[in-house]
Amino acid sequence: MTLAPNLTEIVFALGAENRLLAVSDFSDYPAAARSLPRVGGLDTSPERIVSLQPDLVLASRDGNARGPVRALEAAGIPVLTVSGGSLDEVLEGIRAVGKRLGREAEGNRLADQLSHRREQVRRAVAGQSRPNAVLLVWPDPPQAAGGGTFLSDVLEEAGATNLLAGRSGWPVLSSEFLASAPIDVLVLPESSETEGVYATARASGALSRGAVARARVIGLPEAALTRPGPRVFDVLEDLARALHPSAGGGT
Repeated sequence: MTLAPNLTEIVFALGAENRLLAVSDFSDYPAAARSLPRVGGLDTSPERIVSLQPDLVLASRDGNARGPVRALEAAGIPVLTVSGGSLDEVLEGIRAVGKRLGREAEGNRLADQLSHRREQVRRAVAGQSRPNAVLLVWPDPPQAAGGGTFLSDVLEEAGATNLLAGRSGWPVLSSEFLASAPIDVLVLPESSETEGVYATARASGALSRGAVARARVIGLPEAALTRPGPRVFDVLEDLARALHPSAGGGT
């Protein structure tokens, strides 16, 4: 059972989807995950989970509320808590899930493949000029990827300088900062559900004035971008190619 969509994606990527009893509400990738029973969002009901008697629950250290996770552990439900605070931790999480599911070889192989692709990106952008970038995860109020996050890693390793690297976590940005900071590139998550909110922010909101309004905009698929799972390495390659076309930006 998985309590976050990135963990569902990891289980599928390891070929262990037949082990899934239920998944989190937002688990929509791959398409087969959409037909599985739901157990709630990031703040789920431990009673509901206990009633299903899972052999193992996969939880997100960064996303799931600690109270329900502790309640599951107190009820004797085995829980593996996985962190996705950095790209290194994403890879470690894939290995850990693979090992716990009896698919250690598959977990190690997938992590090695993703590590190789990551290194190719690093080599491709080495020596390139690094534009100043901000990666937003929400526009109203504007919230960005700060230092110590997997998305800061994505920005930096794709060949940009994260202007929010000195602010840890997911800082909310003022309109004054966005209007005056030396932003060359604005990276935005794209989805049909949120396109209207971003369009409004760019037309008349916090993204409509000053430096941020003049910045080059790069849109990337929201679910792949904002989930610390295997697909974030696809995003890393895509962003590197967008920032540095002449370098190739990976495979």
